[in-house]
Amino acid sequence: METAYKKAFTMIELVFVIVIIGILAAVALPKLAATRDDAKISQLAGNARTLLTDFQSFYTTRGKLEWQNGTIGEVTAIPLRTNCSSAPTTTAQISPTTFSLCHDTVACLTYTTIDEGNVTVADGTDTSDPICEAVKAIPSIRSLSNKSYQLAGQSVARR
Repeated sequence: METAYKKAFTMIELVFVIVIIGILAAVALPKLAATRDDAKISQLAGNARTLLTDFQSFYTTRGKLEWQNGTIGEVTAIPLRTNCSSAPTTTAQISPTTFSLCHDTVACLTYTTIDEGNVTVADGTDTSDPICEAVKAIPSIRSLSNKSYQLAGQSVARR
């Protein structure tokens, strides 16, 4: 008489599979978090450089009159805030205003616009955020920050 056996996994095989999956997850999750942080740092650094170029392009092409009366949404699509605990703004007047490039609720960099087509870039004051600190440590951002920029000659007055 032939005995029919059910083909199934034993309990020990299932335990081994679960242990192996747990080990793989323990290795993969920190790498995933580090990759996510690197992406945030790259995005903020790219936005920091692009923002100054956007300000320069807008002032050079539109001139002093539109600089004084325009909104930040006309200048750039980069999400800027007047306060890091609020939502990004597109309706705030360009000048004179201080805009923050934020990570969560922390200002990584601030851009202060002045009526005469000048922008001052400064480091955010909160040093407890590792993402912002990593952004400020990038050499191209370090050379960009804590300086004032005259966007174009004082005689640029379009319209």
